[in-house]
Amino acid sequence: MPWWRHYFDETFFRLHEPLFPEEESRREVGAMLDLMGLPAGSRILDAPCGWGRHTVLFGEAGVQPFGADLSFPLLSRAAGALSSAGSPVRLAAADLRALPFRDGVFDGVVNVFTSLGLFVDDAEDLRALREARRVLRPGGRFLLETMHRDDVVAAYAHRDRWTLPDGTEVRVRRRFDPVTGVSYERLWWRRGEERGEKRHALRLRTATEVDGLLRAAGFTGMRYYGDWSGEPFTHESPTLIVVAERRD
Repeated sequence: MPWWRHYFDETFFRLHEPLFPEEESRREVGAMLDLMGLPAGSRILDAPCGWGRHTVLFGEAGVQPFGADLSFPLLSRAAGALSSAGSPVRLAAADLRALPFRDGVFDGVVNVFTSLGLFVDDAEDLRALREARRVLRPGGRFLLETMHRDDVVAAYAHRDRWTLPDGTEVRVRRRFDPVTGVSYERLWWRRGEERGEKRHALRLRTATEVDGLLRAAGFTGMRYYGDWSGEPFTHESPTLIVVAERRD
């Protein structure tokens, strides 16, 4: 079974939610809408949406948010957050490679947090990109945010550790395969008497490789940025953000 089918559970939420303060998520949502140039009332798909940290804020920003994710635990979190905010719950349990939406129904689609690299394989990621393009209306925009290989390998962290606000201790070991471009991670966590382990693999791509996949999926007009403030992308940028268009 692929690792990503069981990785994004309640433990994932508890380990990652504290790393994303609401102020940061609000800044990212504002930047996404600005970079895509989407007006109020636009229909936007957050896929994968995770626990809805961006989905909820899209609604507050005046656009119509929809979400899709394969994880039932995270979708349940997203549904609760949307309900609490008084927003319509428009969520789908779905694989990015087979979205349950009609052709051309969205003005924007976003894919963030290096989610494109989860499948590891170019062919599977290409399927996901083609689905994102399919559900966009002509003239719609697709935003992708991801780590990129140039930045990660420049200071590759084979070992890492941190402590969450609730006292959970996290330790990580990583291994990078320079031929496949895949980073393998093994994570251990401990909080009091509780402890556990999680593993995942992630495909790290250069901007050149990302651009090639977007073109193969039929996107055009790519614009690249190196952070959420819209700075130009360079090989030293901390992240890779690209906005692409469906023109036909």
